[in-house]
Amino acid sequence: MYTVAIHQPHYLPYCGYLDKWDQADLFILLDDAQFTRGGWQNRNFIKTEQGCHLLTAPVRHEGFRPLSGTALDYTRRWDRSHIRTLQQAYAQAPHRHLLSTHIEEVYCRTWSVLSELAIGCTLSFGRQFRIETPTVLASSLNVPGSSSQRLADLCRAVGADAYLAGDGCRVYLDEQPFDKAGIEVLWQGFTHPRWRQLHGRHGFLSHLSALDLLLNTGPDALFALRGPRLLAGAAQ
Repeated sequence: MYTVAIHQPHYLPYCGYLDKWDQADLFILLDDAQFTRGGWQNRNFIKTEQGCHLLTAPVRHEGFRPLSGTALDYTRRWDRSHIRTLQQAYAQAPHRHLLSTHIEEVYCRTWSVLSELAIGCTLSFGRQFRIETPTVLASSLNVPGSSSQRLADLCRAVGADAYLAGDGCRVYLDEQPFDKAGIEVLWQGFTHPRWRQLHGRHGFLSHLSALDLLLNTGPDALFALRGPRLLAGAAQ
């Protein structure tokens, strides 16, 4: 079975995002999706001495635009601020040296639009977590449409037998286009892993950027990410 997952590129994606990518045979980055203010395309949480801290890459947003048409706003050097915040938050992380790779790949250049930043950040995470699933940009497949029908058409365009859907889309995914195309819909069933975090007085904080997992577990990050899934499979 050839399983495809599809997701918008994210800035500092969280563990569930990487888990879905890791489970698929091909990961389609929906780089031409519409920007959603207040979503996770340009922001995510990290853990600091004060607890959860939201890092946001500001955009110049006028009306409804795709990620590829949403310009980043460098009026205030948010990139430098994010570097300082990350360095301070993870100064005592066991694998803090890995932060330099993230900084080099994500913050040492000026990105024009949000899709470029989000793709660059997503792929940087994939390399550091050693996720081997290949990626392709939805914009390169020339598949028009919207909503569930487009997702099914993207799967069909790459020869998928199955579509791996995130748990959060159960309320709105229309499975009919997949049924018509002969594509089975699978559900991710994500269980959040746990690891030893810094700033222990706040307890364990879930749904942070996966950077927290990487800097605290280093080469064991992918194993830690897969842990709950492997345990669930063994229990069946």
